[in-house]
Amino acid sequence: MHVTPEEISQLFGETLRVRNVKLTTEEEYDRRMSVCQSCEYFQFGTTCRWCGCLMAVKAKLAAARCPAPQGAKW
Repeated sequence: MHVTPEEISQLFGETLRVRNVKLTTEEEYDRRMSVCQSCEYFQFGTTCRWCGCLMAVKAKLAAARCPAPQGAKW
């Protein structure tokens, strides 16, 4: 799926705050996104090929893990 960062924020930003979802720190989020952006399975600048998730959302979730079958990268 190809969406802009602004669209992701608009779609999920408020939902995550309202539902009291435990989020990572900004530093951890930036680290996770850096790993994703260097991954060969990161597609369209937004989506993980393995799980189909929008990684700008998944990387914010404290309990989320990288789904790479060869071993989680974060």
